[in-house]
Amino acid sequence: MTLFHKALAVVASAALIACGSAPVSLSGRILDQKGSAVQKAEVFTEPETDVVMTNNRGFFTLKQRLDESGVSQQIPAGVYKIKVRKFGFEDAAFEVTIEGGPTKVPDITLAPRTPDINETAPDTTQEKEFDNDTTSTPVLGN
Repeated sequence: MTLFHKALAVVASAALIACGSAPVSLSGRILDQKGSAVQKAEVFTEPETDVVMTNNRGFFTLKQRLDESGVSQQIPAGVYKIKVRKFGFEDAAFEVTIEGGPTKVPDITLAPRTPDINETAPDTTQEKEFDNDTTSTPVLGN
């Protein structure tokens, strides 16, 4: 590839990003009131995207969703309600508008909550169940 072609590829990539054609994603960080990372907090959205857990540094990224047939696809631009929950903390929820490309939300701070003595940890979010389609044929991957 010549230097001209490499430069052209960089300009084309920049144009795609500027036009909002870059893959849509939503990322952020979950902290406690002391500023420490909250690990394994559950992050999900309305409308539905993947449900993810924060990593050991409190970060999360949402990039995809499953359609009605269980096929993975990019999340579209739009308004999303982000919900965060972790046992021992108050649930958090807020709205964010994603216009296209990567969107980073400001750090989210969870308030501590003392669980009731009879309370148990919540069940993880239930994923959508799909009926088995006995007429379909499995497709081999790449």
